[in-house]
Amino acid sequence: MSTTLWIIVAGAIATYLTRIGGHLVISRFESIHPRVEAGLNAVPAAVLTTLVAPARRSAR
Repeated sequence: MSTTLWIIVAGAIATYLTRIGGHLVISRFESIHPRVEAGLNAVPAAVLTTLVAPARRSAR
C-alpha cells in the first residue's frame, strides 16, 4: 500500500478512537458546563483532529 493510503487509514482510525474516547469521558459526567458544551458544538471533530494530529507528530 502507498504511504498516502496508510496516512488516510491511520487518520480514520485516530478519528474514530478519538470520538469514542471523547464519548466515554463526557458520559462519565452528569452534566456539562454550558461553556464546554458550546465549545464542543462550535468546533467539528475533523477540525479538532487536524489541530491535534500535527502537534502530536511534531512533539516526537
